[in-house]
Amino acid sequence: MRNIYRLAGGLFSCACLFSQQTFYSGTDATGRLQLTSVTNASQPTVSLRSLARFGVVKSYPEVKPHVVEPQRTHIRSLVTARALTATVTQSLTVNPSTTAANFLGLTHYDQRNANNGNQFSLEPPSQEVAAANGYVLEGVNNAIQVYNSSGKPLLVTPALSTNQLFGVPAAIDRNTGVNGVYPTDMRVFHDPDIDRWFVVQRAQDNDADGNSLNSSHLYVAVSQSGDPTGMYNIYTMDTTNPLRIGCPCFSDFPQIGADKYGIYISSDEFDTVFGQFADVSILAISKASLAAGVSSPTMQEFVLRKVTGFEQTVRPAITPPGASYYLASGGVEYFASSNSSFSSDNRFALWAMTNTASLGTKPSLTLVQTLVPGLPYRFPDVATQRPGSLPYGSTLLPPGLLAFIDGGQDCRILSLTYAGGRLYATLATETTDQTGHPVVAGAYAILSPTFRLGVLAANLLRQGYLVVDSSHILRPAIAVNPQGRGAIVFTLVGPKYFPSAAFVPISTFSTGTALQVAGTGAAPEDGFTGYPDLGFSMAGVARWGDYSSAVAAADGSIWMATEYIPAAPRTDFANWGTRVIHYVP
Repeated sequence: MRNIYRLAGGLFSCACLFSQQTFYSGTDATGRLQLTSVTNASQPTVSLRSLARFGVVKSYPEVKPHVVEPQRTHIRSLVTARALTATVTQSLTVNPSTTAANFLGLTHYDQRNANNGNQFSLEPPSQEVAAANGYVLEGVNNAIQVYNSSGKPLLVTPALSTNQLFGVPAAIDRNTGVNGVYPTDMRVFHDPDIDRWFVVQRAQDNDADGNSLNSSHLYVAVSQSGDPTGMYNIYTMDTTNPLRIGCPCFSDFPQIGADKYGIYISSDEFDTVFGQFADVSILAISKASLAAGVSSPTMQEFVLRKVTGFEQTVRPAITPPGASYYLASGGVEYFASSNSSFSSDNRFALWAMTNTASLGTKPSLTLVQTLVPGLPYRFPDVATQRPGSLPYGSTLLPPGLLAFIDGGQDCRILSLTYAGGRLYATLATETTDQTGHPVVAGAYAILSPTFRLGVLAANLLRQGYLVVDSSHILRPAIAVNPQGRGAIVFTLVGPKYFPSAAFVPISTFSTGTALQVAGTGAAPEDGFTGYPDLGFSMAGVARWGDYSSAVAAADGSIWMATEYIPAAPRTDFANWGTRVIHYVP
């Protein structure tokens, strides 16, 4: 589905231009996010249903047919793709191994069999990781697992469904076919200041038969302590916003970030009928309120209509443990976005939310935006993969062919870290390798932002492309420690590589010349979205995870998670898995 973008109004004061900046004011949203229940991650309520094995699921659907992720653009043919004319950095070499510790994370088998099998087959996987206090929390689609630092699972196996965590009905009752809640767009996060763990997802509501309704909700689980295996306060928020122009809506692609005083959740909003983009909603929520477990946290909302094309997927920054926040101007949280209206650009939007300390009393925040020139980026095309066995595709009539993998379909900011007074961002792009061939690549930018006397500006310190000749780099995510040392994680795939989990070291002033493979792909992607006769794919293009994930721990090490195809138990319908990587810069 291709979105048709249009201007839409919302509950916000008009933006005004001054010195090439755009200013926004928000509205008090306290009372919209409500504490609705308390759950225990170690003692979940389990749906008492027979575990439905694949191929014998009665007549109930195996996949979630009515949920379509909004697409930013159509996928073009790789053969006819136009490559950027910008200078490309030197291609990376491939180290087929790594000294970084790593282990198998959640797989489709785990996600599908969570909650006693009362789940859908979901593709693509979108994984997130958080690490603190000797724990590693991974979330994929609508399942989570907590590991110790050695990779031992600490929650119910194979995984805990987020339906159980949020205390809502199972995605589907495999005995009756009754549909419950379908949470998606996974985000997990740990905040070191209040020592709380977060699991954030959104859901468009549906009836018992799985038909979409014109209403939606946001779910936010906040741990009651620094133990992610313990008790959680569950907050919910109606995100339908029927009085907003362009709505009723559902939230899409929520992001989470934090500064000294607030937790920030930014979401794109699409109308529930046609899937057309309406606006961006940014929630600024008091950290102190969430830590205290109050029934209605203090909160302010900013609603941004699309005007310039940068008002979509406005990503908030996270700050690694031990790094300093920007405390001047009453506290500042930075955001970044790219241009979503055109297939190529060379600018980033930098956003600053100021006076965030007021979240502790009476919210009075202001949002300002400016544009920063940077490296050219273009919507990436599809990625090719190495031929191999297709156990699922070979069962179809006619047999399915080796699928392309979607390269991202847009250039939205995929990760943003604020450390040492600098912002570190990644995004996907299309570019040319050193042999002149178009490839899907990663891109990164390191900026030095300033906010003085009400003026937002930034210097671009360093930028570059991550390229492997004749291969593709998918969904790059960056994390650095307070010293500016870290890594960028991604999937490596191409004619010589099954989808593999890899990363490259990076620091403020240098980037590694060789990527390291932490999880070697064992087969091609062979999931249900890659076969057009099932109605989930265009011209045999398989969906891939919308993002990878990387965070810094308190000891300065980097934890990462990304998608690959492991040599592990699979289901009939998908064979994806994730790799969790621990790298010490």
